[in-house]
Amino acid sequence: MTTQLTPKAQEALDQVQLMQGEEITYCIQADGFFLGSMPIQKIIATLQASIAKFTGGHIRVFLILTNMRVLLLQSQAQWCGCTKVLGVNTISSRSVIEAGASKETRICFVHTRVVHIESHTQRYTLAIKKLRDEDLRAFTTHMSQLIIANSQQHQI
Repeated sequence: MTTQLTPKAQEALDQVQLMQGEEITYCIQADGFFLGSMPIQKIIATLQASIAKFTGGHIRVFLILTNMRVLLLQSQAQWCGCTKVLGVNTISSRSVIEAGASKETRICFVHTRVVHIESHTQRYTLAIKKLRDEDLRAFTTHMSQLIIANSQQHQI
């Protein structure tokens, strides 16, 4: 099973060489400007994102699951690319020990969705953009399948 990537996700993925036989199974985009779930924090983050976009910049974070590993791709640019930072973290799928998702609602209509992945050495927590509740469940299902497969391999 493969997933369709957005053009921005594909651009970030161009920084990584997929291994032979590796397929992308799931991809989500995180909010690089996230400050918190309080409405005032979300307004500040939206203002910062607008200023960055107006000046030709961005912060993009993608969490990509493949059949072999988990990739955390980060792209940050300022002033039409005069300053650019690209980051790639590769997490062994065998080292993933915990994953989860949550949704927080403030003032009845301000929603924040967060996912996290924990490996043996690191914990990554990401606020997610444009994600529905069904997508949160799908993420949790994908990660649960990975963790269960890992635990069954360790028992053998």
